[in-house]
Amino acid sequence: MGANEVCHSPLVSNLLPSSFRSSSQLSGSHGPGFAKLNRREGAGGWSPLSSDRYQWLQVDLGERTHITAVSTQGRYGSSDWLTAYLLMFSDTGHNWRQYRQEDSIGAFPGNSNADSVVQHKLQQPVIGRYVRLIPLDWNPNGRIGLRLETFGCPYNSDVVSFDGRSSLLYRLIPRPRQATRESVSLIFKALSNSGTLLHAEGRSEHSLSLQLQKGRLLLTLRRGTTPKPSYSQCHDH
Repeated sequence: MGANEVCHSPLVSNLLPSSFRSSSQLSGSHGPGFAKLNRREGAGGWSPLSSDRYQWLQVDLGERTHITAVSTQGRYGSSDWLTAYLLMFSDTGHNWRQYRQEDSIGAFPGNSNADSVVQHKLQQPVIGRYVRLIPLDWNPNGRIGLRLETFGCPYNSDVVSFDGRSSLLYRLIPRPRQATRESVSLIFKALSNSGTLLHAEGRSEHSLSLQLQKGRLLLTLRRGTTPKPSYSQCHDH
């Protein structure tokens, strides 16, 4: 059994309505929270106020997730369904990346009626927290209508992600003094041009800080509590 078959749990069906957003909605009963696969609540799915290529439906999965497949349906009991769409993914809900299959085709074929489910397994699974679907074409005798589900599993990694309010504590293992060294390597991507990347404190209140200040790296070493010369070095980032 392949990894995609193991990592194929529904991710959307149990989400709260507050996890859904959209560019617009035709009415309160056509809101994005009704866009769950095989559900009939409200008007039977999401429909935007206008049917054009400026519309989108977005789902917050709650955490970074391994996404392996997407299924779509039209709006229940209607003439409203998509015939083609784009998929976008994001970790933040602000910076988006478009999904493309290995053949570089970005658009996914949609539905041919309101009730049949069309599923696409992603050739290259995606890691992200937010999913955004952008309609490209729809039934010419109806309007944009959508119910959807994404499939996958929790994402576990030894790469640490920070949201600006979290921190990571790393304790060096005490050893007898000898000719050895401890090293910490950082490969990072920051959404802000200023902030603390690394701060370490040792005995006798020695400390080391690595900070971003307006896009430049600043490394500061301090020895003890009394003001002593510190070593700083800046590099363009």
